Amino acid sequence: MRNWLFVPIAIVFIFIGCSTLQSQPRLVVFISVDQGMPGLLEKYDHLFTGGYRWLKDNGVQFSQAYHEHGYTSTGPGHFVLSSGRHPGKGGVFMNDWYDRDSQQEWYCVQDTTSTVLKDGSMGRSYQNIKTDALGDWLKNANPKSNVISVAGKDRSSILLGGKNPDAALWYDRAGGWTTSTYYNTKLPRWVKKFNSRLNIGSYVDSTWGRLVSEDVYTTNTRADNYYGESDWTMANGYSPTFPIEFKEMGLEDVVGSYLYTPFGDNTVLKLGLSAVDKYKMGKDKNPDILFLGLSATDGVGHSFGPHSHEQLDNYLRLDKNLGEFIQMLESKVGTGNVLYVLSSDHGAFGLPEYLQSQGIDSGRIPKPKRDSLFTLVTNEIDKQIGPGKVTRYGNFFYYNNSINPMEREVATEILKSHLSKLEGIHTVITKEDMLKGGNSVFKMRLKNMVHPEKSPDVYLITKKYWTWKYPVGASHGSPYDYDAHVPLIFARGGQKAIVKSVRVKTVDIAPTVARILKIDFPKSIDGEALSIE
Repeated sequence: MRNWLFVPIAIVFIFIGCSTLQSQPRLVVFISVDQGMPGLLEKYDHLFTGGYRWLKDNGVQFSQAYHEHGYTSTGPGHFVLSSGRHPGKGGVFMNDWYDRDSQQEWYCVQDTTSTVLKDGSMGRSYQNIKTDALGDWLKNANPKSNVISVAGKDRSSILLGGKNPDAALWYDRAGGWTTSTYYNTKLPRWVKKFNSRLNIGSYVDSTWGRLVSEDVYTTNTRADNYYGESDWTMANGYSPTFPIEFKEMGLEDVVGSYLYTPFGDNTVLKLGLSAVDKYKMGKDKNPDILFLGLSATDGVGHSFGPHSHEQLDNYLRLDKNLGEFIQMLESKVGTGNVLYVLSSDHGAFGLPEYLQSQGIDSGRIPKPKRDSLFTLVTNEIDKQIGPGKVTRYGNFFYYNNSINPMEREVATEILKSHLSKLEGIHTVITKEDMLKGGNSVFKMRLKNMVHPEKSPDVYLITKKYWTWKYPVGASHGSPYDYDAHVPLIFARGGQKAIVKSVRVKTVDIAPTVARILKIDFPKSIDGEALSIE
């Protein structure tokens, strides 16, 4: 039996080559911990003894770092971290959307010209994104530099790595790491060797238990087995208790959800170290970048909420695993030669049931009422302007190419008049109104999330602390600060610990790293280099 503990967090690391952050590093490790929340890092600060502790003690921490776009999710967030551009401008404005031309769903890293190795499914790559990113800027300046991206999610790896990395790898949900033919015609031998040693199916006989004594969890979190949590096993009816017996999930579910566990994150770190060895990263005058995308925090946060025993355990495990990772990397590359940057693709908020207990107006938009209302408005639109003019995809509405201006007005009026009455909705707003922007942070975030051609035509913006997630679990995806606020630390061995409270934007991270690497970045990006001294 193995004892599991999970720790998810969105992180970004950068390696530098001397005693100050501003000097050029030999290796930059850029880590994004999916659904990282600064509030939890502060709350659990006294419990950290590993990677988080090291990063804070050897880094410049920006306590007020925010994504400045309104649809805060994995695809847009990782695009911003690496490209220095807002999602609307770059075309990665959602994880997926409805394509009006093909009248089909489109995934943000979808590539019809390649295939995924091993299973032969439709490819994944940066092919259809018309911008470049940090790794590309480095390769343009130093063609001999290595850029490697490793993550649990395909979109995390791809959007961090940019257009032309030396390798982009992600979990294939069948027990190993893979890539697409856009990057390699065959899976590299060193990755095959790494996969062969994993045997992820063996975890079906294991337990995810507490890393430390139970009183640490009861003291620092809400109660376990809280209504609103997901139950991964459903072995004895609804009972989302911790620890979790994975044998009750079954082999297929354990292997498929591995990337959303602390064990999956630790495997990403180990594969990253293998890449450092394979490519001899940080060993010569040409600086390298290693991108690492950790997904467990997001998976655990969605299922159990950020204030759960499971999420605390996940943070503790990530702290431990990151500490070991940093120790190994420092020994391989040399103390002071690595710059670490920690950040995240988005934040989140707690279970509505828990927030309600704290006196906060929070709730779940009832799916039955939503579906019924969506059917009503769709039927009404079809009746007044004809069928096939408006398409609903998810919680958004798209006007198809055949619609004329008068029909748009009619459809918009129907959508606004009906959908604004849905419980938990703050506003129903058109793409055109969002593109107008405004002076408020709220309006600017809405503007920055919109692509003029591809985005939905009508959005439903929830009230604060209300979620589409139903009937259980926690979520994100709003323009509000709790979803936009992310951690940001630039760390290097021997750096004096500094906390800066100035408000900064995540589009500033990539140009900051570029300046440290002494490479050019496009003047057209939305971010600017930060002062980190």
